[in-house]
Amino acid sequence: MTPEEAINAITVNAAHAMEVENEVGSITIGHEANFMLTKPIKNFHILPYSFGENHIDSVYVQGRQFITS
Repeated sequence: MTPEEAINAITVNAAHAMEVENEVGSITIGHEANFMLTKPIKNFHILPYSFGENHIDSVYVQGRQFITS
């Protein structure tokens, strides 16, 4: 599975599987703002090879900051 396929699997495809694609799963007007920001990285292709490293900078749930490192 490529990094692109993995990201789709945990976002858009997961929302469709749970039948909540009209609420979450993509960055779309009207969807809940649930997302995370990473610390600076070269590109997202390194993430699968960085197991055990914390790349998360902050997490937002319903548009509000939930966790910050």
